[in-house]
Amino acid sequence: MSMPDSTAELRPQVDAAAVGHVEGSTTTRMHASNPLLDAAIRYAEMGYRVFPLIPGIKKPITENGFHDASQDVAKIDQWWRETPNANIGIPTQGLLVLDIDGKDNPWLSDRPDLQADYATARMAYTPRGGRHLIWKQPTGVDVRNSESDIADKIDIRANGGYIAVAPSVTRDGKYRWAESLELDCSPEQLAEAPSWLVRLAIECKQKRSTSDYPTNGNAIPEGRRNSTLTSLAGTMRRPGMSVAEIDAALQKVNLDRCKPPLDAAEVSKIARSIGSRAPDASSVASAESERSDETVPQVSAIRSVRELCSSFPTPRPVVIEGVLRKGETLNIIAAPKTGKSWLVTDLAIAVATGRPWLERFATTRGRVLLIDNELHAETTAKRIPEVAKARGISQEEFCDDLSVYNIRGQLRDILSLGDFFDDLKPEQFSIIVLDAFYRFLPPRSDENDNGLLASIYNHIDRYADRLGCSFVLIHHSSKGNQSAKSVTDVGAGAGSQSRAADTHLVLRPHEEPRAVVVEAAARSFAPIEPAVLRWEFPVWVPAPDLDPTKLQSQRPKKERKVSSNELQVEPFVKAFLTAEPQTRAQIEAAASAQGISKRGVGGLIQAASASQKIFEWYTGSNQPLRYAVVPPPREMERGTAPARAQK
Repeated sequence: MSMPDSTAELRPQVDAAAVGHVEGSTTTRMHASNPLLDAAIRYAEMGYRVFPLIPGIKKPITENGFHDASQDVAKIDQWWRETPNANIGIPTQGLLVLDIDGKDNPWLSDRPDLQADYATARMAYTPRGGRHLIWKQPTGVDVRNSESDIADKIDIRANGGYIAVAPSVTRDGKYRWAESLELDCSPEQLAEAPSWLVRLAIECKQKRSTSDYPTNGNAIPEGRRNSTLTSLAGTMRRPGMSVAEIDAALQKVNLDRCKPPLDAAEVSKIARSIGSRAPDASSVASAESERSDETVPQVSAIRSVRELCSSFPTPRPVVIEGVLRKGETLNIIAAPKTGKSWLVTDLAIAVATGRPWLERFATTRGRVLLIDNELHAETTAKRIPEVAKARGISQEEFCDDLSVYNIRGQLRDILSLGDFFDDLKPEQFSIIVLDAFYRFLPPRSDENDNGLLASIYNHIDRYADRLGCSFVLIHHSSKGNQSAKSVTDVGAGAGSQSRAADTHLVLRPHEEPRAVVVEAAARSFAPIEPAVLRWEFPVWVPAPDLDPTKLQSQRPKKERKVSSNELQVEPFVKAFLTAEPQTRAQIEAAASAQGISKRGVGGLIQAASASQKIFEWYTGSNQPLRYAVVPPPREMERGTAPARAQK
């Protein structure tokens, strides 16, 4: 089964009108199963730089956004193999794109003479019924992006911007080229933008800049322009602003305040340089929390018990019986390499089909999104059918209700995924799984930082509340022996992780090999009785024959001392005597390591000598008696050697 990188609705349904005349390019490479990759390569071959956008939306996947755009076929191939359903973005540097929002936009309806110039542009229909009209900029001008400066719902995409192109798909529909107006030529071969449109774009932008942002007394003089813009860029990057956002802001400051302004390319260089640094995780969390506080209406929550109970007569709907309700967060904790990802796959299939999870926890059927930051797409595509087969479930029962978004290597953390979650529809999914949670922490963040982790869980709660779904977070246990810890102390990192989650479910090693004890602490359910699971590849199955109290202890068992009566003469001789004569003291030292006392050694030596399994060696006057498994030479036999020390 081929699993999508995002939701089932985002699979591109591409026809000739969507791809347009890019099919006429020189490439001979076709990817029947990946038209987006094929189209991206063709745009590059025509001379356009391309870069991947998040499936289903128009946000860049790459760290530096459109600044990472490339014509390198190998790089493009890698991008779309990592994220096959990525949309296609093209930077608009040197282009002038008129973005008309709405199918019946009345702009210029009274100027048919100007509208006639539309025929010189390449034109695409956008998902919401609008249009993109594409020209090249005249030589020697610098047209920048603008939004509704020319007229309401009329935007310009030019230097410092980008557009999505066919066959990209969003939840509103797909991009497609207008018949006979497809993008089928290089940027140099595009028609030049009409002079009236260029003049209007520049004049309206300058007019708005002057009226909206007074600059009296706030000019940046020559000699301080670079340092000031760099400082401003750093201030914007710390809370996580993207390169594109920083660039746009700096360009504005440059035009309004720098006397004289720097070259636009130099300003963009500053934005890229500062934007390559990792944002400060605490600043990001703080900024996001403040933004959330400002945008979410504050509703009075003070109620009497009577009002409270009448307003909420029943608990939230159950997603996993005894474990998880709608809108709640579940932590699943286990040691590394325990089999957590297999367990998560089993959970996803159980909810997608409405079957009990682990043959124990009833589920309410719903759609599941697995966001995997650890496995490659190929690995996930292999594991899902294996687990389904082991459970006796046909793929057709869940393949449209289980979606996968593999983002390994894409540098996406829980904060940068905010736009992705905002683009999902409420009630679209019942559960969203984040595997593995540590990979979703912001760069340079510390999982032992209680404040930061609490803020991250607050963000997850906000996503869950807006989307009407539950989140399942897969995390690793702390180091050391887990058997003596309480359930909520097993997870690695700050304690706020266990306190913030509604349910904390842990897997701890059982004393039986390849078995674990599953326990949970739930906020909205009765306590869960511990149970044992046994690993039977590729799933965990109940092991009712095993005692859940028998957790594996990492303390070595104390060796029981062996008495001389238990250890017979022959094993004693084999273990401690050789053909090389040894003193009694040497034999005692070796035997003591096995728990045999000196007295026991003496008794065994006496018994072994009597049965002639060992022999006494006399080595001279005042020398200790020695013992070996072979007889001594005649001169060292008893009664022939000189007097000796009895030791």
